Amino acid sequence: MGLLQFADDTLFLCETKAQNARTLKVVLKCFELASRLRVNFSKTKVGGMGMDTSMLKIFSKTLNCKHMKIPFVYLGMLIEGNPRLKQFWQPMTEKVKTRLSNWKGKLIGITGRVCLIKSVLSAFPLYYLSFYKLPRCVSNKLLKIQRNFLWGWGSDDSKIMWVKWENICKSKEEEGLGLRDIQKINGALLAKWKWRLGMEDNCLWKQVLESKYGSWRNLDDPIMLRSSSRWWINIHKVCGNTMQGLWFDKCFEWVVGERERVKFWEDKWVGEETLAYRFPRLYLISECKDRVIGEVEHWEENVWTWDLT
Repeated sequence: MGLLQFADDTLFLCETKAQNARTLKVVLKCFELASRLRVNFSKTKVGGMGMDTSMLKIFSKTLNCKHMKIPFVYLGMLIEGNPRLKQFWQPMTEKVKTRLSNWKGKLIGITGRVCLIKSVLSAFPLYYLSFYKLPRCVSNKLLKIQRNFLWGWGSDDSKIMWVKWENICKSKEEEGLGLRDIQKINGALLAKWKWRLGMEDNCLWKQVLESKYGSWRNLDDPIMLRSSSRWWINIHKVCGNTMQGLWFDKCFEWVVGERERVKFWEDKWVGEETLAYRFPRLYLISECKDRVIGEVEHWEENVWTWDLT
């Protein structure tokens, strides 16, 4: 049985067994006796993925709670929806549009409008953007909302865009206003999952992903991507899927500590480029392309040598 908590919400995950429902009921009753607090089962819901309807009714009756339909909303985000559809993003875009409404533009100057755009974009969309790839049509709509609010001065008529939006998104040191490009934010937040998969250890979410997809290195494996979920494929896309487009891999380098994790040819651990990129002909004829450093090094008569054959 797994447990996830955020703010005042608690999410229990368990296998489809009637005994698990009874055990959970006992745990909650013990919590009530120990803390003198009462669990509001009228606000509690039970849902199932790939389970029989009759078993779901048994769970609901045992816990004395309502049946939750899928897709459902959790922390303001639709779970098990299709992020490629415009309707999936409708609640988020409506919230942004409400916060950046025209009547507010009549009351504040351009400095205040810039600050409000920054605060809205750093709050509402981030939870969505950290999990799903933003469709181009939704990105354009959010961009239009920002432009109209910045240049409209509270007017509903057509607006004149005095400066290119690319220049507005530049930093203040580069004579911009420091607004964020929402497409780049989306790519950075999704790419962070690849970073966390490689850096964090002993995390429940990482164990779940590795049991399904294997190592984070499988993000670059075209064979594994054929049977992967849309979420996993999107992370692969935003991190780059060609040797020239692997911007994510170019932004960091390995520090050799655990030699069993660093690949000799394909990881950047010496210099500013991978050895495969610096010596392409040697890499092509090498018989140990996927070997890690610990597999191609050894001591021979008190001399450190590399065995690349």
